[in-house]
Amino acid sequence: MNELELTSADKERIKVEIKLMQIMIILFTIALVLLLAVIPLIFFLFGKRFADGWTQRGLFILAGLSLPLIVISWKNMVKYVDLRSGKKLKFETADYSIKGKKDEKILEIRTPLKLKLDLSDDLPPLLKTSEPITIEIAKRSGMLLSITQGGNNLLEEAEKIEATRFSE
Repeated sequence: MNELELTSADKERIKVEIKLMQIMIILFTIALVLLLAVIPLIFFLFGKRFADGWTQRGLFILAGLSLPLIVISWKNMVKYVDLRSGKKLKFETADYSIKGKKDEKILEIRTPLKLKLDLSDDLPPLLKTSEPITIEIAKRSGMLLSITQGGNNLLEEAEKIEATRFSE
């Protein structure tokens, strides 16, 4: 297992992932605030009064619905630390398998690290399970940066397949 510097493509991949999560957090927060602002406004327009303690219950609900945002924000912070440190791990393994569930495919690596990585739908057909793969992951977050088999970065090929499918 080697520790290497992040390339510019790796840095760009991490930045895109962070931006995507930030956009999702912002949209979820806006939807949550609108939901909690629209309901009282509708009640006010129809002349209804709220029960005692409604505000406190609403704040508890808001806090409970915000917990997933804290988890996502923490994962983004770890990715940002990876971006700032500029380190990645690269290793080769032949001890892996692809497990499929309903809507997702998981790459399960047993040696040298025990990892479970989510794969896009276009990637598993590109992998030849009889051959070893070289994997690059971000050091702290474990974000998948590249999967190489036979000299080709299969993540980039899967992204090209996905891009052509959406452009049609």
